[in-house]
Amino acid sequence: MRRLRDNDGSTTHRRHIRFHMARCKGAGTLHDILHSEAGAVYAVLRAAERAREDAEDAGVEAAALVTRAEESLENAIRDIDAEAKKLDRAEPTLMAQSTILPGGLTPILDPEGAAQLDVLPALGVRLAPFKASGAMKDAVAALENAEAGMRAALAAAAAAAAEVERRFAEELGARRAVREQLESAHGRLRDLYKARPALAERFFLKEKESSRAKSAPVTPPAPTA
Repeated sequence: MRRLRDNDGSTTHRRHIRFHMARCKGAGTLHDILHSEAGAVYAVLRAAERAREDAEDAGVEAAALVTRAEESLENAIRDIDAEAKKLDRAEPTLMAQSTILPGGLTPILDPEGAAQLDVLPALGVRLAPFKASGAMKDAVAALENAEAGMRAALAAAAAAAAEVERRFAEELGARRAVREQLESAHGRLRDLYKARPALAERFFLKEKESSRAKSAPVTPPAPTA
């Protein structure tokens, strides 16, 4: 019997346990017990694998929402810049644009993800004198809403990533249960075929099992009195 390893994927684990299940079904009393036990661990692994895949899909969606939230935040910052320009055109002595964005938009827009939130406190301080001027009040409110949306999206993405880790840990546990079941079944079948323990190997997938010629049927030994 090939002994699976921790780093063998779930597909490999499923292939081995399903082969074992099919070979055991109807082959004898012990074999039917092993078929039932294998079916239980297979079902747990399949469910864990699907749950991990679902969590990964949710993580992709959460990442997309972070990107959208970041775009909204950047657009809100651009609107601040546009309103500052309007203030300067109306009253050049205000110097609103150079005060709010002394380095221009690039230092504010270049950071990505959570790093972009780090520049906002200083921006808020520079904005304070102009909040009540013209349409800047609405632009600032839009910026605050965009910031809140960005923080919420980042929190959701972090939660999604944590869920992927949790589901993957469950999947690893399910793989371990499959390996333990195969080991246990192997030992019990060798005990059953103690006169010819090699017969037990027929109930476990080998690397080239699909290319082997059809083997003779295995008949379990008659129970002893």
